[in-house]
Amino acid sequence: MKAFPLLVFGALTLLSGCATTQTSQVNESAPVSNAIAENVEKANPIGTSTSEDVTDQAKQQETLPAATDPTETFIGTTPAYDNLVDRIRSGFAMPDMPRARIQPFIKRFSSNPDYLNRVFARGGPYLHHIVEEIEARGLPMELALLPIVESAYNPQATSHAKAAGLWQFIPSTGRIYELSQDWWMDERRDVIESTRAALDYLEKIYALHDNDWFLALASYNWGEGAVGRAIRRNKAAGRPADYLNLRMPRETRNYVPQLIALRDILESPQNFGLTLPYVANRPYFAVIDKNQSIDLKLAAELAELDPQDFQALNPHLRRPVIEISRTNRIVLPIENVDRFNTNLADYLTKGLPLVTWKPYTMKRGDSLKSIGARAGVSADDLAKANSLKNGKVNLLPGTVLLAPVAAQPSSNASLETTLASFKGARTIEREYVPAKTHVVRRNETWQSIAKKWRVRVADLKALNRSVSQLKEGLRLILRPQTSRTVITEANGRRIYKR
Repeated sequence: MKAFPLLVFGALTLLSGCATTQTSQVNESAPVSNAIAENVEKANPIGTSTSEDVTDQAKQQETLPAATDPTETFIGTTPAYDNLVDRIRSGFAMPDMPRARIQPFIKRFSSNPDYLNRVFARGGPYLHHIVEEIEARGLPMELALLPIVESAYNPQATSHAKAAGLWQFIPSTGRIYELSQDWWMDERRDVIESTRAALDYLEKIYALHDNDWFLALASYNWGEGAVGRAIRRNKAAGRPADYLNLRMPRETRNYVPQLIALRDILESPQNFGLTLPYVANRPYFAVIDKNQSIDLKLAAELAELDPQDFQALNPHLRRPVIEISRTNRIVLPIENVDRFNTNLADYLTKGLPLVTWKPYTMKRGDSLKSIGARAGVSADDLAKANSLKNGKVNLLPGTVLLAPVAAQPSSNASLETTLASFKGARTIEREYVPAKTHVVRRNETWQSIAKKWRVRVADLKALNRSVSQLKEGLRLILRPQTSRTVITEANGRRIYKR
């Protein structure tokens, strides 16, 4: 995959030259010299504890070119680094940790150089922006390495505890820090917004723990309440209440040592026989403000990007339409911005629609297959667009989906208004609940079985009329198979009706 330079909020500012209302201000953001990673790797590829929850897997990454000797030029008194890794190294400020606590992780990371290369390749498009934000707040640059521990720099990573994104926010903490999570998008995966939220949260818990970064990081992993209780227990017992002496889960106990191990490796990679990848110290992507909705696939095409590359820079977008009332921006590699503006202007002169999807209420006789066939879309693609299990799911009339406009009758309603009022798919299905049974054991009677399951003997016999005598191994029906209607709302809430 080709390499793109990356840009983020807070770096340079450009103005797009397109005269349409679709393109406006362009904000530059973080850079990297490697291609957007094609695939995602488990956050815990070398047996560390934090990443064992991360479920997304990474594809093989190409090896990065070796870092050159750091080249420094000085502007006034501030060194400007050619290699972003050197810039990160210069900002390390957290205290050291006993060697015995970090040595196992140094060994694991340093014995897996390909893993470090893949992580930097995958995180490259985002890293400059994160460094800029950390530097602007005067925070220690070790925090730029935290997404390696959390998610292996994979914005699509999801843990078993439903933490998501580079910074692994659980839903509740994400909402506290104003990360929108709905049917349309999940800002926990938005690199820009999640970085802002993560640094806000880290600053808060750093102050909460009297400017102790190790306790702050423990709180980020385990929860500030849990760390607070551990501190109070130690103080009550007359024991030291610092990170190294608290009783914590294994994951949290190993969390900070992993980060400090990474810090020490980056600080002196030659000591571990490593050559770190080169990451260009310049913005990589641009943020383009827009004022109309647009199909995600069309936006990628206009930018001349593979949809997978487009999604890597916009991982928070969950639907085939980028709906303007939910977000007014898209993120592109800097070098693709002019192409996007030019292609968009040409596209609009043809009078073609920017959006080809809208809500549709299913009618009798409809199925995902029949709806998709009317628009040349597969049932599985239609299911994916609406986060359904597959294209074979049996949906009932009244189900509301996002479907291709070509599959629907024409309407005079404003498409933007219709999309803005659509909270998400609302599905109606018929669900079958299997029968509940009991296998008779030796010496059991109707009375003992009825008592065990808290049912009446008469009801138990009525369900098993063909049984004249109980025998060991006989299967009795406790509850017959039933069916019910299940309505699933856009927010995931399920309503059951008989």
